[in-house]
Order: sequence, then C-alpha cells, then structure tokens
Amino acid sequence: MSCQRGPSAAEQTLKRHIQRQCEADRAVLMSAQPFTARLLMQLSVVSVVDDRLPTAGTDGETIFVNAQFMAQRSDADRRFILAHEVWHCALGHHARQFGRDPNHWNRACDYEINGILREELRHCPDDALYHRRYLGSSAEQIYADLRQHPHRRERGRVLDEHTLHVAMTAAEGVIDPDFTPKPVTPENARVWQQRLVATAQQHQRQQGHLPGHLNTLVERLRKPQVPWQQVLASHIQRRLTGNRQWLPPSRRHLHRGLYLPSQRSQTLALAVAIDTSGSCQRALPHFLSELAGILAACDRVAVDVIEFDSQITQRSMLHEGQLHELAHWQCQGGGGSDIRPVFESLATTPPNVLVALTDGMISAPQRSPAYPVIWCLTANHRPPVPWGEVLSMDGGPIAERDTTDRHAKSQSNGHTELDELEAIFGRVVNRSH
Repeated sequence: MSCQRGPSAAEQTLKRHIQRQCEADRAVLMSAQPFTARLLMQLSVVSVVDDRLPTAGTDGETIFVNAQFMAQRSDADRRFILAHEVWHCALGHHARQFGRDPNHWNRACDYEINGILREELRHCPDDALYHRRYLGSSAEQIYADLRQHPHRRERGRVLDEHTLHVAMTAAEGVIDPDFTPKPVTPENARVWQQRLVATAQQHQRQQGHLPGHLNTLVERLRKPQVPWQQVLASHIQRRLTGNRQWLPPSRRHLHRGLYLPSQRSQTLALAVAIDTSGSCQRALPHFLSELAGILAACDRVAVDVIEFDSQITQRSMLHEGQLHELAHWQCQGGGGSDIRPVFESLATTPPNVLVALTDGMISAPQRSPAYPVIWCLTANHRPPVPWGEVLSMDGGPIAERDTTDRHAKSQSNGHTELDELEAIFGRVVNRSH
C-alpha cells in the first residue's frame, strides 16, 4: 500500500516564499547578467515540495525547484542553480545523451555548464562539479575523459535532476500536484538552439559585445568552419571549363573596384545532404552555417538541399542569392539515421559533388557512387563507410592534406593553387603564405 500526501500548510507557505525569491532572482540576473537572464525569461519557474524532485530540474519549458532544497542555499547559489537549468536547455543536453552512461553523462553536462557559469557569474557553489581542466570543453569531450579516468577523485556533485520523466515514476512520499514536467522532444532542443543565437544577436545589438567565452560558443553556431572555397576548388575547376571573360565582370567584386573575370560556363550541380536525425539535433545550426558557406563559395552554384533522417524529410533548390533564407530555415526530421534514400534519389540525376553534413552515425551504401562524395563530420566522429573524402567540421588534418595534394598537382601544371583559386572564384587571394 503506497503512502502519499500533498504538501502541508507549512510547506505551501515555503513554496510561495521560494517562488517570490526566484522571481526576484530573475530581476537581479537581468541587471547583473543580462544574457543568461534573457534566456531565463523564456522559462517559467515553479516552486514545489515533492519527494520525487529533491533538488531542481527542467523539461525545457519550466524550471522546477524543490523549495526545501532552495531554502538551504545562499542567494548566489540559488541564482546559479536557476542559471544552471537554463544552460541545460540552451546547450541541448536532453537531446545529446543517446546511449551514454547516465552517471558519466550527467556529470559531464554539469562540468560543461558550471565552467560557463563560473566565468559569467563569478561564482560556483562549493558542492558543485567544477574543474578548470574542462573549461571550454563540450560535454561529449568531458564524458570521454571521465570514462577514461573512472577512479579520478572529484570534488562536488550533481546538484539537479536530469531525467524528470524518470522521477515521475515514484509513487510514495510527498506528491506535489504542481510538479508536472513534460517529455523532452527533439523539437525542444532545436528551438533552444535558435533561442541561443537570437538572444546573442539581441544582446549584441543592445550591449555591443558578448563575453569571450559566450562569444566563442555562439559564433561556432553561426559561422562555417570548413573553407569551402578551397574544398570545392578542384570540383569547380573540372566542371567549369568554359573561357573566362572580362566583360561583363564578376558582379560580386564591383563594390570593391575590382574587375575580375566572370565565368560563362555551366553551373556546378552540387547536392548537400543534411542529417536531421535525433543524434544531430544539436548540430543543425552548425550544418546550416556550413550550408551558408557552401552557397557563398562561388558565383555559379545550384545546391540541391536534401534533409534526411531515416528517409528524405525535405528537399529544396538554393543558390547564393538565397543566403538570407537560411536565417529562418526550419529543418525537418528527428528520427532514425539512413542516408541511403538520398543516394537513391540522386541515381537518375547525379550531382557533380555530394556533401553530406552528418555525425557519421548513419546507414550508408557499401559501394561508392560515380560522383565524388564529401563526408563533413561533426567533431570526433568517423565516416560511415571507407570511401569518399572526409572533412572535420572543426577543420581537420584531412582537409589540410587534400589542400596540399591539390597544391602539388597544380604546381606540376606550371601554376599554383592560389592562381587557380583567384581565377575560379574571381577574388584576390592573400599570397603572404
């Protein structure tokens, strides 16, 4: 026989007191740390007394705090805990665990967040997980380190609950009807990535700059990491074989007073496959940044954008004049991971090049197609098959090797790769190196 009860009158009074304190904390943070506070304003805060929630937690829409736990914390600790829950949402931790061990993963997430907040708030609770060795590292990198050093002594502990849906299964003790977390969905993680970038833009308009650690984090979401002009140079060279003409000049450079040759030959037919499966939800802003970099790489390119999870979820044709549309682009997907339908769809009209933006954890054909394929992978991931060119989204050694190979080949033809890039892209290339 289960033994349940609701919060007592004294506990209800404590709930109301902590609720008022948390609302006041939001106002203090808005003045002291406006960036985190703007993110916090997009979440509701609910104070509860419930044995299923001993500390605090969030479902991506609401922060639930145990009033008895928060009543024992200092003002600075309480604000830190609220900000901590916000950053779980902003960093998409709910969507990034996959099959990882929950104990190691939860600690890795807290190390990632607490490093950010110690920089921003200049405070970290004494009993929270923090170590300077993890500053600037992602939860995935920290997780790998924790797994490699399972016996390393740690100071601090996890101060919140990361799986509220599991907590809801408990059926005894104090059960607060106000504790009503919702299931976390891939769409929730996607929305928070967009909120993080939008909040950064708003902050920069009003404040002029972001703190260095936050600026690094946000800029990685907004800027392509791969030098697409160099990567696509050889493919464009093979495809665009027509004579270059000085009149009319390339329009892209007229505003700088540069009259560079325009290309009057065929357009490069480029396909870009975007992995929108559940494992790539956090990476979607990075993928869209790379897509923007591809569109901007040259004057004459038509891009067949194919989104996929276990099947093709969305398909569009884009060109460089549509770069602005990516600011409002909505990816479709969130299911399994299988790129084979993409290859099947390209069988009748093969592209000159296919770029696959993925984490590599996908099903793929065992045999390569007749056209070149570039696997552009998130950090620390491997390609799904042994064929194709492989690039890392953070700029890896393979990209550098391929550039060197092209440079050597162009030298054997009597001119340098810099000359070729200048001619192909209609731009002045820095020759200082």
